[in-house]
Amino acid sequence: MAKSYVRIVIVVLVVGLAMALCASFATYRSEQSFIDGAENGFGIDGMYVSDGATRTSMAILAGEDMEWQICNDDGSCLSGRLAATSDPNSFDLLDNDGADCGSVHLSYASRDGMDGILYVSHKIGDFKMRRTNRVPAFIEE
Repeated sequence: MAKSYVRIVIVVLVVGLAMALCASFATYRSEQSFIDGAENGFGIDGMYVSDGATRTSMAILAGEDMEWQICNDDGSCLSGRLAATSDPNSFDLLDNDGADCGSVHLSYASRDGMDGILYVSHKIGDFKMRRTNRVPAFIEE
């Protein structure tokens, strides 16, 4: 009978140790992902929506064309190109004529890319936006 209790205790300890190691590894991966994003840039592609009273939205596609588009509640949209800066998470906003019209800073993005916080400074206003999707949707005008 005593041997059964000893075996149960050993099994519980082994399972507990395995769970602690898994949790530790997951925390390490999350920290490494955050450090890598801070040093090399988080993925900025996606759809963002303002946290404020207005439901301003922004689409960013940082691929070859480096496109952006901001749409207001009234359906009006402004678009242009992104220009890289020395900070891999900050970009200048250029209008379609190439003139500087603002900036964006991606302060955080989750490893899976489904969550993120973008700060936008544009001539139409300053916004804190949350990522709603990894895939940007542009409105054709």
